Amino acid sequence: MVEIKIPGNPIYQLKVRDISDEGVGVLVRPDSKLLNLIDVSHEVSVKLVLPRNYTGPSGNFRARVEHISEIEEGPYQGHLVVGISFLPPLD
Repeated sequence: MVEIKIPGNPIYQLKVRDISDEGVGVLVRPDSKLLNLIDVSHEVSVKLVLPRNYTGPSGNFRARVEHISEIEEGPYQGHLVVGISFLPPLD
């Protein structure tokens, strides 16, 4: 799960769609208000919370929105994937 924090707005808790050492793709409903608050190249604060058995990165990060892409097939057809890359961790 990823929590995205944008000042003056609620915290958005989103499901992780894919993950790498450099970033994550998160699942967003097409009617989410989050899509009105972000755009490609925006920087956001994120908290990445992974299952206990996963050994990848977790914690608080600054992240940059790399892409916003529609899912064209499968069970999440019509939803979007927001790809974010990790910047240096927050202290």
